Amino acid sequence: MKIKSIVNSLLIGSLLLVAPYTQAASTITEKGKNKMTEEQTTSSDKAINSLKKEQNELLNTVHEGVLDGYRYVVKATRLLTKDNKEKEAIKLLQEATGKFDVALAADPALNLVPINADVSISALITTVDLVKAETDVAIDLLKDHKIQAAREIIGPMKDEMIISHAYLPMGTYPDAIKLATKYLVNNKKEDALTTLATALSTIVVEKAIVPLAFVRAEDLLKTASKLDKNKDKARAQELLSAAQEQLEIANLLGYFDKKSKAYESIKAQIKSVKKEIDGKNVVENLYDKVKSSIKGIIDQSKEAAK
Repeated sequence: MKIKSIVNSLLIGSLLLVAPYTQAASTITEKGKNKMTEEQTTSSDKAINSLKKEQNELLNTVHEGVLDGYRYVVKATRLLTKDNKEKEAIKLLQEATGKFDVALAADPALNLVPINADVSISALITTVDLVKAETDVAIDLLKDHKIQAAREIIGPMKDEMIISHAYLPMGTYPDAIKLATKYLVNNKKEDALTTLATALSTIVVEKAIVPLAFVRAEDLLKTASKLDKNKDKARAQELLSAAQEQLEIANLLGYFDKKSKAYESIKAQIKSVKKEIDGKNVVENLYDKVKSSIKGIIDQSKEAAK
């Protein structure tokens, strides 16, 4: 049956959702030494891990009843790709319907219910000059139609945390399961599989990307803001330069447009702080402003998948 192959392909993705809130393996690609010292790198790594932990804690909210119902549906669908498993599948689908009915009775307004989430990190340790050089090489390769060679260069050029959510549409999913059950009871297995395949395809997956360079820059600015500008001018300037480098790397990697108002504003704010560190004016308010600007970008990135 052609529908079986379609269902099997959908199940491959769906089975990844059965165990909720799994974390994909983090990857680190080191291209070259940037302006961050070992101490700064350790501090920024802690900031990244703290953000990852925060996101994992936020993502651990799940409707257990709905998730159980979804698991029953996946098991039933797997059974229906085999022969003579209709009775077992019907029982599982009925149990799923029971779970969905209880959930909807408790909250009739249920719509998109989270059933899975994932946080993964791809960190890139590099410099502005290296990113520019590798981009130029990749462009030359693409001009010569050497796409695979260019992909080898471009592929690792990501420095991000990806936050993914999968949602079950409770406005339509339970009715689809009831219809599939009805088809099975009436010995219409093909129609049941088609209905289940359609239901599986309606799961909503949303992703948010948080550039790690922003997280590092925020941590560098926080560290610099705690220094006494009269006693630690050199170290403060060093931290701010490292933050500038991280923002430039984020720009070169395409996480935001260098012509964007947000990018230009943050660049100008850091430049102002660097200038005032060597001047006579206080810098606390300037630090607060630039930290708030970067935090706003990070928060906006995190909100994209909610």
